[in-house]
Amino acid sequence: MVRSMLNLVIICDEEKIFDGEAKEAHIVTDNGPITILPQHQPYMAKISDEISYITGSGEILSTEIIDGFVYTNGRSCFVVVSRKA
Repeated sequence: MVRSMLNLVIICDEEKIFDGEAKEAHIVTDNGPITILPQHQPYMAKISDEISYITGSGEILSTEIIDGFVYTNGRSCFVVVSRKA
């Protein structure tokens, strides 16, 4: 069975910005933009600009950031940022 949602967690310092299901996440990394979908291959990168994502309910949200990193294992995607812009 192919999973159609990604568990997305976005954390800034001690505050959770988002913790829930997402259809996809669009992230600007130091290596360029990337879209993370459910079942994505394991990936880790430094984030340089912003992240936007589509929640499980279809809402499109965006967060501008200064510095952070992203990690996904295909089931979950963790975004840890040091500061929001």
